[in-house]
Amino acid sequence: MIALGHATARLAGSALGPDLQLFRWVPVTLVQWTCFGLFIALGAGRDGVVRWLRTPGGGARSAALALAVGLIPLPILITSYGLLDGAMLVLLWLAFATLNPVLEEGYWRGLLLDRTSGWPAWLSIGASSALFALNHPLAYGVFSIANAHPATLVSTFIMGMGWSVVYRRSGSLRWPIAAHVVTDLCNLAVLAFMNLYVPVRG
Repeated sequence: MIALGHATARLAGSALGPDLQLFRWVPVTLVQWTCFGLFIALGAGRDGVVRWLRTPGGGARSAALALAVGLIPLPILITSYGLLDGAMLVLLWLAFATLNPVLEEGYWRGLLLDRTSGWPAWLSIGASSALFALNHPLAYGVFSIANAHPATLVSTFIMGMGWSVVYRRSGSLRWPIAAHVVTDLCNLAVLAFMNLYVPVRG
């Protein structure tokens, strides 16, 4: 999955002209979303998806943990919300934050954690979280300064760990998906892909 995203990012950079470089994230996203959907359909099926979306157990602690790690990028939204200065940007930002969490959580948490449920918990959670984190610099980081930043690797690994723990405790992806929506809104994902949001170095 990561290699395919990386290759797509490279190819998109070569195929798209200078005027379309801001949209290199679109083919990467569409390729990865398609693969996520296919793997989920083949590996989990309808029954798996229904199980992932059942009412979560684990009580308020699971919800709090999911949301706490999901709010890690909140300072980005607070300091940079002014970058959302056009209807098209707002629409893309909202659409991505609505669709992406469902597919990413279904793949990185639901499918991978289910497939490694026989492993020791630390290994299953660690592997899923590491792959989730690496996907950001190795696929989107090809063209996105924010996604290539070391802070993104660290924060996405922490989020992956937190959401994996929540899934294992609650037996549901509802809280991880909801928290992931919050994250993708807070980190201005589409604007970061387009390098309209660039983190301050230093």
